[in-house]
Amino acid sequence: MAVPPGSCPARRAIALARAGRDLDAAVGEAERALADPACRHRPGCVFDALSTLVLAGELAAADRAAARLGHHDDADTAAPDEAAPDERLPDEKLQDHGTLIRARTARWRGDLDTAWELYDQLHRRPGSAELHPVLMAETAELLLCRGRPVEANALLAEAGDGGNTPELRCARGLVAMDAGDFRAGLAEHLAAGRQFTVSGVANPAVSPWRRRAAWCAHACGNLELAADLAREDHEAALAWGEPRVVGETLAGLALLAGDGPELDLLCEAAELLEAGAAAIEAGEARYELGRRLLEAGRPAHARVQFTRAATGFRGAGNRHRTARVAEALRGCDPRPGPALTPIELKVAFLALANYRNQDIAAKQFLAVRTVEFHLSQVYRKLGIRGRDELQFPLLAPENLPAG
Repeated sequence: MAVPPGSCPARRAIALARAGRDLDAAVGEAERALADPACRHRPGCVFDALSTLVLAGELAAADRAAARLGHHDDADTAAPDEAAPDERLPDEKLQDHGTLIRARTARWRGDLDTAWELYDQLHRRPGSAELHPVLMAETAELLLCRGRPVEANALLAEAGDGGNTPELRCARGLVAMDAGDFRAGLAEHLAAGRQFTVSGVANPAVSPWRRRAAWCAHACGNLELAADLAREDHEAALAWGEPRVVGETLAGLALLAGDGPELDLLCEAAELLEAGAAAIEAGEARYELGRRLLEAGRPAHARVQFTRAATGFRGAGNRHRTARVAEALRGCDPRPGPALTPIELKVAFLALANYRNQDIAAKQFLAVRTVEFHLSQVYRKLGIRGRDELQFPLLAPENLPAG
């Protein structure tokens, strides 16, 4: 999408964001738009500027600005001459735009309860027609995220013949994926992708259609298409540079990578998602990492990842996902094997602090061979293969063998 020449800063901001180009310039244009009296009273400009901030991961700034919409000082109540009267919205409608932005920021942060309250507010009062399909799609996806697929499907059915926007196609595709119908999910997401592409949207922060289509293609056995879509999605995310989106696309690559590199990719994805304050997506990456570690016969490491996933899900108020991880943690219990002895714990912590076996022996007044024996016992009891797999979380009381 070309940046409109001579356009206002809000239009330039959203053009850059939808194209996935130059994050810093897009944020700068969005900030200029929100400081410009001419833009501040045009609903389209306000929404474009705030949407750009959300897509750039500037959630706190977007949330603060959205909360102020419709609440102006007396000196700022009238729009300047440059703003055409038919482009202005009453305060109530400006607040609707702000509520939708705040719902999105809450959803991006993983605060699903707050997001639900805000979406529910919008459903309970008449809103602008152009926001209705987006509102329906985002509410349906939130219902799925909260473990309520029947309600999500019913809501999408209400869209009827008007349900062919790319956002609603993606929501229907996600419902199909949740039901295990990956062929329908693939068709919906590819159709949405064609619509997004025609309208100049290349940024995966706008829509996850590529990574979802990749997963559907993989489930349908079309591995080449899956790999192409996942790779394109990750390259586009890197071009935009927002950590949360890079983490999500990296996790998508990891899920399709097969044995070997997927563990490192999932770990890196989880760290990026945590840096981007995407609690739920980070939790999903940790959960998947734990599941694969468990399959690889590394229950101690799996338990650490499940525990971190549960912490993230609980913090986000996601009871559905918290319960799923709790079940996975129960699958790691009871912890077999004897407990670590006090000397084994000391030796393990010294090894983690990068002391050599000879140094540990000197500090603890032991023979080097005795240190080697204690470390071999630690590895055996923790279910790991050597010093390279020893991590501080494995020595936390909740993760140690029960004895």
